[in-house]
Amino acid sequence: MNQEHESISPPTDLAPYMLPGEVITSITEPKVTDAIRTPSGLRELYRLAMAKIHDEVGEFGPIMASLSLQDNDSDSPDLHRYEALFGRDSLRVAIDLLPLFPHLTRATILSLAELQGLEFNADREEEPGRIIHESRKYDDPIGIELTKELGWKWPYYGSVDATPEFIRTLAAYCSAEQEGNDFLFQEYTDKNGTTRTVADALELAVTWLTTRMDSNPEGLIESRRAIPKGIENQVWKDSWDSYFHSNGIMADNERGVASIEVQRVNYDALLDAADLYEIALGKLENAESLRLRAQKLKSTIFTEFWTNDNKGYFVLGTDRDVDGNLRQLKVRTSNMGHMLNSRLLEGNEPETVRYREAIISHLFSPEMLSSSGIRTLASDEIRFRPGAYHNGSVWLWDTYFIVRGLRSHGYNHLAENLSERLFRIIDVTKKFPEFVRGDFESSPTLNTRVIDIWDDINQRTNRIEQPPQEVQAWSVAAILAMKHYNAENHHVELIPPRDEFEKEILDRLI
Repeated sequence: MNQEHESISPPTDLAPYMLPGEVITSITEPKVTDAIRTPSGLRELYRLAMAKIHDEVGEFGPIMASLSLQDNDSDSPDLHRYEALFGRDSLRVAIDLLPLFPHLTRATILSLAELQGLEFNADREEEPGRIIHESRKYDDPIGIELTKELGWKWPYYGSVDATPEFIRTLAAYCSAEQEGNDFLFQEYTDKNGTTRTVADALELAVTWLTTRMDSNPEGLIESRRAIPKGIENQVWKDSWDSYFHSNGIMADNERGVASIEVQRVNYDALLDAADLYEIALGKLENAESLRLRAQKLKSTIFTEFWTNDNKGYFVLGTDRDVDGNLRQLKVRTSNMGHMLNSRLLEGNEPETVRYREAIISHLFSPEMLSSSGIRTLASDEIRFRPGAYHNGSVWLWDTYFIVRGLRSHGYNHLAENLSERLFRIIDVTKKFPEFVRGDFESSPTLNTRVIDIWDDINQRTNRIEQPPQEVQAWSVAAILAMKHYNAENHHVELIPPRDEFEKEILDRLI
């Protein structure tokens, strides 16, 4: 152990999850106000959107990523860290709430198009066509701190999934709204002051995707930072320790890490873009080219990201060895559940069904299913900790995304089971938390401590536990979307399980 790091004895509940070379250096408990009533999802959405009434949602642009509770008097910066515009978060909210707040979806697309990358700028990790990771105002104290400590300039573009999510959200809006494909000809002003159309933004985003794919030996979208202190894992699980091998050794993200759910969204974005090119823009050759890319990517996904180990599952992702060869990150995570919500697993061919059922079996195993939903990391994986940010906690949006996938394949009872767990989180915590603990309690629990450790093997500090943001936008969106679904389908009788597979899992859960 490095002599300068004095150790603190780990709390009893954390001791079993400490790894070799780790010592606790700090434990604090920030002041957090307990909520006294179950919050209103609509009220919290209005606050996130700076709106007072329904019709104003989207009037002032996209939502902020999070807020503290309105009656929380804590000035802890940890509870105000994400009060800004995040590309990935705003797009997830926009697509989840499209049936309820189409104006918010429209405003989100236009605002992100206005900030879309136009040049190569390493300080911002900007690239032509790239959608932002995060945008902050010049006087934002968190932004000032990040610039000072990490060298980020604004807007910061360190994300590889926001761009395909932008394409998907745009396609969903054009498909759902009366405005339809005419929206592609809506004008906006880009960040250089040039007038463009939404079709231009689409083509810029598609070019970013295809350029990234062409620069990769296997045609994958890999995460690799462009500046020394940029985000190491430029995906939704962006903690530095969230990508690792089954023995606990960190993935080599300096050579590039390809996350499974990023390939999934890229595949669907290519098909969405192809449809828009063909139907709305009349670019038939471009559409066919994108579909061929998608087909090739699908083959690569099933070849490189599936393992038959442990009865079969989609691995977390891949990294590369010193010779540049792909290596699977063979750990079981909630990321595999995202595959259910994709055209990759459509159809009832025996092999497709086998993939789907293998995923579902893992998700509903005791190692991955908690009282609150699906754990981000299976409890028998080496880096699992119940309160870890991405290595064991349960994120509401993540589980809801799996709910949607289950519904799309007719596993309505399993989807309902997860939905009930998510609703219970709100009832118990009286918040819309960023995440809850993935522990083994019978009721949802929240982190109350901030715990920092020194990791001697990786020679760096790691925050292994922290309280969640109290009102997370995509948690609010997930709950509102589920309530809308229930309201729309209240007259539909839930028929018995569609097959023996679903029945067997339900029987095991009772």
